[in-house]
Amino acid sequence: MREPSAVDAWQYTLDLLRGASGPRSPLGSPKDTSRDACAARGKAAARTTPTGHAHLAIVEAWSDSLVSVSWSDPTSGRYSEQPWRLCIARRGGVCALTGAHIRRGDRVFRPLSRKLKSVNDGWAVLASALKPA
Repeated sequence: MREPSAVDAWQYTLDLLRGASGPRSPLGSPKDTSRDACAARGKAAARTTPTGHAHLAIVEAWSDSLVSVSWSDPTSGRYSEQPWRLCIARRGGVCALTGAHIRRGDRVFRPLSRKLKSVNDGWAVLASALKPA
């Protein structure tokens, strides 16, 4: 692993946390440190590891189609009371709450879309996982 520099100290820290064994490419241009670039890296991590290091908990059901979720990931951020809405899955995936397989067409809860996308906008929770047994 390489030594940190002033330009890529944050990436070096993330590499250490993830247990990376080899060097990563340097950040390079100032464009790479933009809010959009950081959000894109966070979204990619959230999509690929929905049951990894992140923590998800349902805070409150506001209605049958809207819930409040507490979501946090040590490398990409935290949302205390993020609204998630009921929708139909457009692609397969993994339920962030149970780890069960999500098929296209399943009813799922997802982060409510906004002008600025959240780092966890690729996550989903099966609606059936939230219904009382």
